[in-house]
Amino acid sequence: MAELNAMQVKRVDRARSFAREIRPLLDKPLDKTALALSIFTAFAQKGYHALLIPRHFGGKGIDHLSAGIIYETLSYELPGTLYGPLTSAHCAFMIMSGAQNDFHEDRLKAIAREHDPAGFCLTEESAGSDITAVRTLAYKQGNSYIITGKKSIVINNTIAQTLIVFAAMPPAAGRASLNAFVVDANLPGISRGDPYDTIGFSSGVMGSVVFDDVRVPDVCLLGEAGSGYLLFMETLDKGRPLVAASCTGEAQKALDLTIEYTKKREQFGNSLNSFQVISFSLAEHATEIHAARLLYRDALNCIDEGRPFTMEASMAKLHAAQTLMDVAAFGVEIIGYRSVTEKNELSGIYHDSRLMGAIDGTANVQKMVIASQL
Repeated sequence: MAELNAMQVKRVDRARSFAREIRPLLDKPLDKTALALSIFTAFAQKGYHALLIPRHFGGKGIDHLSAGIIYETLSYELPGTLYGPLTSAHCAFMIMSGAQNDFHEDRLKAIAREHDPAGFCLTEESAGSDITAVRTLAYKQGNSYIITGKKSIVINNTIAQTLIVFAAMPPAAGRASLNAFVVDANLPGISRGDPYDTIGFSSGVMGSVVFDDVRVPDVCLLGEAGSGYLLFMETLDKGRPLVAASCTGEAQKALDLTIEYTKKREQFGNSLNSFQVISFSLAEHATEIHAARLLYRDALNCIDEGRPFTMEASMAKLHAAQTLMDVAAFGVEIIGYRSVTEKNELSGIYHDSRLMGAIDGTANVQKMVIASQL
């Protein structure tokens, strides 16, 4: 694996310093929405939500590999805090891919410069991995679209100022009916549910968003009519290696916490890490984490160099997410009853790992993508 260059080393050091500065935020007695907004704002003030947005829109405009290295570092130092910034980054990807007018560019600038959180409105009760099952509808009416439907899982739902909304547009059917709209989250007819009381995901908000005959101007449509599916797939392809980087950072943190515990915990007169069954498991997990790091960096290199990256992106996400779940589960098993009787980072990482496994597609979705590229 190539060594980090001088600029990347500086960026990693800055990310670590930033993490130390904002860590006290996590202990403030705030409700979920206030906590999520305070954490997002802290990230946004340093531009960590807009690493890949071009500078002329107010972003950092750095390369994909450097962004991944930064996200790995932040996820290691602040496990479970990147859901909001990563979701906004995904929304920015989609706007950049499908932007056609000043409205789209203004929304991109608002995300980057004004630190507006964004929400990705896709998942419904009957539509998850099968995005063609979306039941939210958009009807053309003069120079506007009328959007009606309910999204059941929206990260940043109560703090978002911009929403990317997926809706089917009759009479088209299947993939050709799917469209993406950039929507002001404060328009009349939009209502947001209270954040779900989640297991894990303590530093972010996730809940429903309902669209009740919401009128949006036709400039809100991203890309051409019927291009929503392609824009979505392009966004996922570019986002998966960043999610993989985040998974890698959390997995490394879980492993380091587990190693630290096995060195000080004694059983039968010996430290836990002196038992071969435990030391070998630690060795296997360290190897898987190293592989995860190589995979996500390779995928991001492909993007930066203009090479095909769809398969590499899914491989990175598949492996990193599974590694995170495996390492976190092993750590929780090692600390035993403390995983349920004490508040600790290992338990938090374990619960967060379940959600990270689903973001940007489950393991089976990644396998489908990889198989399609073989």
